[in-house]
Amino acid sequence: MSKKILIIGSGIAGISASLKLNSYGFHSVIVDKGNFLGGRIATKELKMGKNSNFFFHGAQFFIARHPSFKKIVIDGLNNNYIKEYGNFLPSRYRGFPNMRNFLLNLSKNLNISQNNKVIHLRPKNSKISVLTDTTNEWQIFDAVISTLPAPQNLLLMQEFPILKKTLLSAKYAPCIALMFSFDKENLNIPCYFDFYKKKSILSWMAAGSNLCFWTAHTKDSYSSLNLQKNNIFLKNEILNEIKNTFYQYKDLSSINFHELHIWKYAKVKKVSEGAQIDPKLPIAIAGDFMEGSNVESAFISGEKAAELIFNRLS
Repeated sequence: MSKKILIIGSGIAGISASLKLNSYGFHSVIVDKGNFLGGRIATKELKMGKNSNFFFHGAQFFIARHPSFKKIVIDGLNNNYIKEYGNFLPSRYRGFPNMRNFLLNLSKNLNISQNNKVIHLRPKNSKISVLTDTTNEWQIFDAVISTLPAPQNLLLMQEFPILKKTLLSAKYAPCIALMFSFDKENLNIPCYFDFYKKKSILSWMAAGSNLCFWTAHTKDSYSSLNLQKNNIFLKNEILNEIKNTFYQYKDLSSINFHELHIWKYAKVKKVSEGAQIDPKLPIAIAGDFMEGSNVESAFISGEKAAELIFNRLS
């Protein structure tokens, strides 16, 4: 069917929405202001000679419970771009060799435009008019799905009061991520540390592409209180906590700081309440803020938004 549909955001919700629209015979274009697709399913690469090593500094893994997401995971396992992570119940999965490769494979047949920021949306008769920072001309689309985090989405929905009300009901917690490495791999340590129920400024630590490369995330309370602190203060506090954790393990090599990353909208603390699609216009919103704070929830939200748009256009 010949419809012009725009999806804002190249994370898992945007990719999911585009795939679902494809299944209905509707083709779409995904635009994203960033350099890379993936959103908070993020990977940092560190090259050492000819070898590439990866920090997984956003989402560490995903779980598949919903039938449509299970199909995605099974396909990725069969085609070697998803691997099971650790020995957990229920099973946890990761993109292989990194999270971004999972999304690259998932979106290989989609139309995606990076470094293209949508700066304004407005109704235009029964369609949506869109302005981006790459052109001075408004473009008309038959439908739009925006998958940005709720606070960023809110800026675009000023002329859509029902969706604006939905977005205002979502709440996020920030997170501070610290990436670090060891000089050599130590196979005597686990690949994941959970601190949620322990007295620590950390919520968890997880190995990246191997047991040399790690990411630590701070708890919501610590992140909220220290978000504006300078990087040297944060680096020292978090590294001290990391070193205290590994103190019990003997013969570990030295810990090397790599990078800090601030996730302002890291974890959904309160899911949105309200409509996912405008009551009259072909514009919808999607993301983990609509379903829950995990990769699968964002994927399902994207599918739901696509179904709502399909029904509206049909």
